[in-house]
Amino acid sequence: METEWKSMLEAAFPGEEHRYFLPMSIGGTPAVADSGAAAILDGSKVATSSPCWDYPDGQIPFVGALSILLDGQARPCAIVETRRVEIIPFGAVDDDFARAYGEGDRTLAWWRSEIGEWYRTSAARHAEEFSDETPIICEWIAVVRRL
Repeated sequence: METEWKSMLEAAFPGEEHRYFLPMSIGGTPAVADSGAAAILDGSKVATSSPCWDYPDGQIPFVGALSILLDGQARPCAIVETRRVEIIPFGAVDDDFARAYGEGDRTLAWWRSEIGEWYRTSAARHAEEFSDETPIICEWIAVVRRL
């Protein structure tokens, strides 16, 4: 973890080192990261997801984890806390999660189409298989401090 980000977590949550987790950025482009960060900050996005291949060491987000939220220029904007984590098959994601995801029209159809395409592209880049059975890390988050 970069020293600057760790210092921010230590200043906000001293003595909680066991909760510090990797910085968080939404999407794969600066524009998407900016809009994702804005949606998290305004409370419309309270969930996110990741493929397991993003964590090859097996160290996935956990309940109580504290992460620095980064915008599209990798600038810190907030500290977020992971409130809930579930690993479920992509095809088992439900309407509630799609709504909490806070992007697009917040429907399951949109989520499966758009986020599914993102996962298909990501899987190909990582030489991974992707299907409705692919496990996805579903994470519910809350802003605990704006930076």
